[in-house]
Amino acid sequence: MRSTIPLGKWAGVPVGLHWSVALTVVLIATSLAESVLPELDPGETRTAYWVAGVIVALAFFLSLIAHELAHTVVARRHDVEVDSITLWLLGGVSRFSSEPDEPSVELRLSLAGPAMSLGLGALWWGLAAIVSVAGAPSIWVNSLLWLAFINLVLGVFNLLPAFPLDGGRVLRAIMWRQSDRLHATRVAVSVGRVFALLLVGFGVLLVFSGSLVSGTWFMLLGWFIDVAGRAELAGTVQHDLANFETVESLMTAPVDSIDESVTVDEFLHDHVLQRHHSAFPVMRDGSVTGVVSLENLRRLPTDEWSSTTVGEAATPLFGIPIVDPAATVRATMDEMDRLSATRALVFADRQLVGIVTHTDLIRALEVHALEGTAHEGTRSRGR
Repeated sequence: MRSTIPLGKWAGVPVGLHWSVALTVVLIATSLAESVLPELDPGETRTAYWVAGVIVALAFFLSLIAHELAHTVVARRHDVEVDSITLWLLGGVSRFSSEPDEPSVELRLSLAGPAMSLGLGALWWGLAAIVSVAGAPSIWVNSLLWLAFINLVLGVFNLLPAFPLDGGRVLRAIMWRQSDRLHATRVAVSVGRVFALLLVGFGVLLVFSGSLVSGTWFMLLGWFIDVAGRAELAGTVQHDLANFETVESLMTAPVDSIDESVTVDEFLHDHVLQRHHSAFPVMRDGSVTGVVSLENLRRLPTDEWSSTTVGEAATPLFGIPIVDPAATVRATMDEMDRLSATRALVFADRQLVGIVTHTDLIRALEVHALEGTAHEGTRSRGR
C-alpha cells in the first residue's frame, strides 16, 4: 500500500500515513463524541465529548505507531532491516529490505506488535484507575478505559489467523515449519481471504440493520485484508524467485555467437534477420571478446556498415556482466544495474554456456506474481 502523507522518521524508520488512517481517526472521534461517551457519561457538553473524542482518536493513532515500532525493534534484533512503515485502517504494514530467514524469527517478529497493543491496553487501564482515584472527571476516566479497550481489541484482533494480520503471519510461521515459506504464505492468504469475506458480509448485515458506521468499518477492514494479502503473496513469490531461482533455469542456451571479423552489414542481413536475436557474443579464436547488439549499431552511421566489423562495434567484455549459472535472479539483476547493462553472459568453467536479459528476469518475476507457479511457464522468450 502506498503512503500518501509522510510523517518523517520514527526510530530511524520512515513512517507514512495511508488515507484510511484519516478515516479511522474520523470514525473513532465521531463514534466517541456522538455515541459512546454520551452513553457512558451523560450530562457533559457536546464540546467536551468532541474534545475527548479527538484526543482519544489521536492517542489511538499513536498506539498504531507503537504497534509497528515493536515489530521494527524485534526485526532489527534479528538483522531484518525495515525500510518503511505505512499506517492503515487498523494497524500498519512494515516494509522489510530483507525477510526473516527462519520461521522462529518470523514468529517472534509477528507477536511483537500484538504484545505491544496488549501492553498498551493494560497501561491505559492502569492510568484510568489512577485518574479515577485522583478524582478526575469521569469523562476522562471513561475515555482512558475506552482507549484501553480498543488497544486490547487491536491486540486480539491482530492475532486472528487472517494474513497479512500478525496472527496470519504467526500461522505462516507455523506452516513454514512444516513446508516452505511460499506454500505457507499461500495457505495463510487463503485463510485470510475467508476472514475478509466474513468481515465484509458481517459489515453488510450491520449496514442493513441500521449500523452504517460499524458496517462500513467492517467492510473496509475486510477489503483491506483481502487486498493486502494478495499484495503480500505476490511480493513473497517475487522475493523467493529473485533470491532463490538461478539464471541457469532462465538463460537462453546454447548461445548463438558471431566471429569478430563479420562486417556490420553482413551481421544485420545474414544473422540478425535470420536468427531473430538482437545481441550476439563476439568471438575471436574461440574466446568471447564482447557483445554486439542493435543498440551498438544505432550509434554507427549507415555508410560505415560495410567497412566496420562487429568486433569494432561491440561492447567490450569488461562492460558486460558475467555471472555463474548458480547466480540468483537478484544477484544477476544487481550486476546488470551496476554496469547499466540489459543482458548478462553466463559462464561455467570459463566457457560461455548461456545468455540472459533483463527482460527475461522481469518477465519471470511478473509471470510468477500473476500465476504463483513454477518457472517452467517462462521458458519461451527471446533475447
